[in-house]
Amino acid sequence: MKTNINIIIMGPQGSGKGTQARFLAEKYDLQIFETGAVLREIAKQDTETGRKINEIMNVKGNIVPWDFMKEKILGQKLAELDADRGIIFDGTPRIIEEAEFWENKLKEVGRKIDYIFYVDVSSKESVKRISIRKLCKKNAHPLIVGKDLSEEDEKCPICDSEVYRRKDDTPEKVLNRLEWSEKKIKPVIEFYENKKMITRIDGEKPVEDINREIVSHIK
Repeated sequence: MKTNINIIIMGPQGSGKGTQARFLAEKYDLQIFETGAVLREIAKQDTETGRKINEIMNVKGNIVPWDFMKEKILGQKLAELDADRGIIFDGTPRIIEEAEFWENKLKEVGRKIDYIFYVDVSSKESVKRISIRKLCKKNAHPLIVGKDLSEEDEKCPICDSEVYRRKDDTPEKVLNRLEWSEKKIKPVIEFYENKKMITRIDGEKPVEDINREIVSHIK
């Protein structure tokens, strides 16, 4: 089903928002704009920007500062997307300045946000989920150790590419990100709640139930 709707899906690390973003992208033929994926790709590059992002994210386990990301990364990546297809924003905005940025930037290119979903899970559940998560290098399939593969498996059962754990997915670095997010995300949620735009979703239910609930809100 091809649409030109634009959706923001938010939530803490391990909430499953990336999985839901992929479901929605497939159902509605949307482009995925995932800030984490954008930053991880840049962090692999042997450039000044790449080395700085790698140090912030992978070495220190911190969040990339907003001023560093704004026009240089986010604005440029938005311009590269297909203007005739809708977008699902995964993992952005994270701070109030970012929410205001997207509102203005999308208006400039004739877009608007149609739906915003916040997939909520506890900090304990976030750490638990991320500690048993691996990804495949080819398609970034999220894989659960003990369910989708064993700890010893080196290949993705879906596409047979190599699997790995993200460098910033240690419990200590996850907790560091969660503490930062809890402080910063509250004003963002209030920003969208004041506009009556955000829908909260219980992220601790089965994946299929979460997907059905989100789809039920999309007209």
